[in-house]
Amino acid sequence: MNLSKFFRPGIVGAATLMALMAASPAFAICSAQGLELMRNLAGSWRGKGAVTPIGGAPEFITCRISYSMGGADIIQQVIACAGSDYKIEASSRVTCEGNRLEGLFEENIAHSTGLVQGSIGGGHLTIEAESAIFKGIFNVTFQSASSHLVAITQFDSAKGRQVPIASIQLKR
Repeated sequence: MNLSKFFRPGIVGAATLMALMAASPAFAICSAQGLELMRNLAGSWRGKGAVTPIGGAPEFITCRISYSMGGADIIQQVIACAGSDYKIEASSRVTCEGNRLEGLFEENIAHSTGLVQGSIGGGHLTIEAESAIFKGIFNVTFQSASSHLVAITQFDSAKGRQVPIASIQLKR
């Protein structure tokens, strides 16, 4: 499958949630709510879901994601997902100020990097990711200390709007 056509690797890499982000020294500490959410994320997660790239067929995937804190205002993520015809390997490093997130991501399969920005708090992360070949939104909803859901939309230029492309349920 032509990964650049559907940008399958970037679907979850920015995702869902966040790839190799550059920390900015100008950032202050996260809000108390953001820090609590970051601490709850720390560790390894596994899950299953489905991906339907724009113009592609649905596919079931399994994912491994790990999050770690790099101080009081940095969260790092490493993600690997695969299906029968799909694979992604990505990482991120985002900084947090108040309830705002900002950084860069790197997707290893398509060799793509891009910017992310968003918000954290209230049991949710919302991340907008953009690179030369991907523009999408990652909504992460924390259901409990051992479960969260990642829902991803991608901008479809033919339709002129965001369309749902992935949903992944993760557990510890």
